[in-house]
Amino acid sequence: MGKKYMGRVGQLIRRKLTQLLLEESNDPRLANVTITDVVVNRDTSRAEVFYSIIGSVDEIAAVQSVLDGAAGWLRNEMAPTLRLRNVPKLVFTYDPSLAQGARIEALLQQELHGQGPVTPNFEEALEEDFEVADDDDSADA
Repeated sequence: MGKKYMGRVGQLIRRKLTQLLLEESNDPRLANVTITDVVVNRDTSRAEVFYSIIGSVDEIAAVQSVLDGAAGWLRNEMAPTLRLRNVPKLVFTYDPSLAQGARIEALLQQELHGQGPVTPNFEEALEEDFEVADDDDSADA
């Protein structure tokens, strides 16, 4: 299958999953889940669904287990509307990008409102949070 087709299938799945989670899910833990992306493999047998939620590690783990448990129900609910030969198996993966973005925005707001630097060495804190590779080692090679 072509990349364009896989992208369209991914967007259809993303749209339908978002609709199901918002409108038909009875679990309140899924109310704040945001589907950020869906990547479908070449034969559309597997779809990796990236989701994000802002919360503690325990809340993220709870949402992960709920999504894993609801994967069959979600797949069954999507089947009639997608009209695909093979409805892909849903695999949920946490995407920390929204939480990192919210943290960066909070740090910037704190800095801009004159409260001073959040940490003495702001660059070190970012490197620790985002696991940035040390560029000095690659420059020596």
